Parts: sequence; structure tokens; C-alpha cells
Amino acid sequence: MRAQVNWTQTARLRRLDFVLRPWTDAGLDADRITAELHSWMLTFRPARPAEYIRAQLARQAADSHQSEQFEAAEGWDELEASGVFTASRPGLVTDVLQGLAQGLASYSARQAAQGFDDLSGAGTDAEADFAVFLASTDSTPAGAFR
Repeated sequence: MRAQVNWTQTARLRRLDFVLRPWTDAGLDADRITAELHSWMLTFRPARPAEYIRAQLARQAADSHQSEQFEAAEGWDELEASGVFTASRPGLVTDVLQGLAQGLASYSARQAAQGFDDLSGAGTDAEADFAVFLASTDSTPAGAFR
């Protein structure tokens, strides 16, 4: 490993073995450790490579611990958060378009109150498209939007 990562060549083998112990204990082999060290893309050569590696690993461990603490403090549940995206909702597209139609109507009313061009005037394409789609969803076969 030391021969493959040029900036580690001045470090003593025993010291490298000691600072890389978290990775070797985690089951990483020499090729994977070499790839990890190369992924740091150093543009300089550390004066003490083993100490640099030790500091980087400590920083990564602290960052990981801190993010775990934040997630625990906020009560973040990945399964619960992604459940909305995995649930089967046949009316999801209809609900979204109805929300967009309401938003467009609200925006148009606000623009008209301020004296700007009104988007809900006769013949606007967006409003007509929303109305046609919403009217046609009643005849849509069940499961068309899964």
C-alpha cells in the first residue's frame, strides 16, 4: 500500500499500520485502502503522512458521529420520510394538478389586484389544459397513475 500512494512513502510501516487500524479492522484490504487514500486527491505532500491520515480519520469519525447525533436529535426516520414517495397513490397526479390550478388561480387574482395582466383571462392555454385534464380524470381507469 505504501508503495502505491506516493505521499505515504516517507512514513514508517509500523506507524502506518497503527493509524490505518480502523480501516483494517473494518475489513478493508490493501487495494481498498489505497483507493481511499487516492480519493483524498492531495495536491501536496504532507510532512508527516501518518499523522495526516490519523487526523483525517478522526475528522471523518467526528463528522459521522455529529451527523448521527443530529439525526437522532431531530427524530429523523429515513423509512418514514421516504414512505410518501413509495406509497401507491392513484390520485397523486390529480391532486398535484388541482393544487397547481388553485395556485394559478390565487396568483392570477393577486396579479389582477395589482393591475398586472391576468393569467385567468379568456383563452389561456395553461388554465384550459388543467380544466381538460381534471375533467377527464373521472373516466380514467383505476390504476392508470400507479
